[in-house]
Amino acid sequence: MRAELKRLHKETGTTIIYVTHDQVEALTMSTKIALFKEGEISQIDTPLGLYTNPIDLQAADFIGNPRINFIEAKGRYDGDSLRVKSAFGEYVFAKEFLKLDEEIPEGRDFDCVLGLRPEMVDIYTEDPHHKNTVPAQVYANQPAGSETLVTLTVGDTEFLAIQTGLVEYDMNQNVFVVLHPGRMNVYNKETGRLIKFAKTKHKAGVED
Repeated sequence: MRAELKRLHKETGTTIIYVTHDQVEALTMSTKIALFKEGEISQIDTPLGLYTNPIDLQAADFIGNPRINFIEAKGRYDGDSLRVKSAFGEYVFAKEFLKLDEEIPEGRDFDCVLGLRPEMVDIYTEDPHHKNTVPAQVYANQPAGSETLVTLTVGDTEFLAIQTGLVEYDMNQNVFVVLHPGRMNVYNKETGRLIKFAKTKHKAGVED
């Protein structure tokens, strides 16, 4: 039925408003999505824009299956860049990737949250010698047919990764994960609002 509705939309060239609580339907069928929260519009964006850059922590937690990883962090904005420290280390985000229309505390440390989609975590059994490599440990391995869900830990921080296909890891196995700062979201923990957005397009062979 989803395929038929998409085809009907294309053939008629008319505007169709479709109301659903199913995020898969919304993401796969829409050209633009209006996300409602408590009776008010929270965000209007393309499916890619909504998935890549949810406007706040509630939207990020709702969109995506499996759910996005939330990592506790500390941020510091000096007026030119945002420096974020977490269990994964320290990242510096240039001003061009910051939502300057949102309130970002300046000149002092503040609590923030890293948003990291499970499919954006690359796992290696040997050190890939990538600049964003972090040693991790396998907490649990869950084969699911076309993909494998891997729960990992870095210190006391637990997070989820998705690997394509059936991949076997031993419990407590030491591995290396490569993270991509350009694909991360950063939220102000106090307001819950997005303050650093992720890139929506990625070029092969180009680090982000």
